[in-house]
Amino acid sequence: MKHLAFSTLPCDGWSLAEMIAFAKACGFSGMELREGSAWGISAEMAQKEREIALQKFEEAGIRITNIGSSVCFTGEKGDAEQFDNFKKVVSLARDLKAGGVRIFLGYFNNRRDNPVPAIPYPEIVTQIKQACDYAVSYGVQVWIETHNEFATGRSLRKLLDDVDRANCAVIYDIIHPLEEGETPAETIALLGSQCVHVHVKDGVPFEDPLESNWMYTKVGEGLVPIASIVDQLERMGYTGYYSLEWETKWRRELQVPGMEPATILPAYVAFMRELFQSLMK
Repeated sequence: MKHLAFSTLPCDGWSLAEMIAFAKACGFSGMELREGSAWGISAEMAQKEREIALQKFEEAGIRITNIGSSVCFTGEKGDAEQFDNFKKVVSLARDLKAGGVRIFLGYFNNRRDNPVPAIPYPEIVTQIKQACDYAVSYGVQVWIETHNEFATGRSLRKLLDDVDRANCAVIYDIIHPLEEGETPAETIALLGSQCVHVHVKDGVPFEDPLESNWMYTKVGEGLVPIASIVDQLERMGYTGYYSLEWETKWRRELQVPGMEPATILPAYVAFMRELFQSLMK
């Protein structure tokens, strides 16, 4: 069985013990931990608290794939506070033996007719180099999510080459390159071995063409070619996790009955198991 994980984003208010027990009951082998006090894991945790948390995960046999930070670099001078937060999360990732720290780049803009500042490219390259150089001494990788102005393999390939750091990698969120018109085959080929983690989700375009995001659906009910994407990743030799990022916290279309994590996450495991079995035939 391939590695399955989920983001704890929709589990705000749950205790760590509840999240771990739920993960085991559903059949997950990994969890990506959203950083923040609402999710039971915070960069402000004392050292003893970190040790106790890690012990709980290790006893349960659950791998902490990464720490999902909210750090977002734009290349602007105001990013100094973001870098301070990043350093705190790197320390947390090391102490919890997480594979990496997720970061974002650019601006969260949902509409194509809403202007945002241009990204100062040389500055953002410098920021990522500094982040990677800081993290490497902690044995931590920096994972850039395919999002915002850097949602595609096309935009990230040049960035990754210019950053040129061995501990710089990518979370392939499979819906965002599609929103920008890039095919999965293009994205996967461009990211190559620097694709170390995959966010699985599904959706359909909004009727309004100026909406840059798609409307999310249950996995398997949208237009994202999940089976084909997984097949291509497997053929490429991908060995990371397939992680469900269920964004009930941000997405109105998921804030309705039947979309709760207690329903969706077990269904995701069943969906992915059936998918893997079909690919092996």
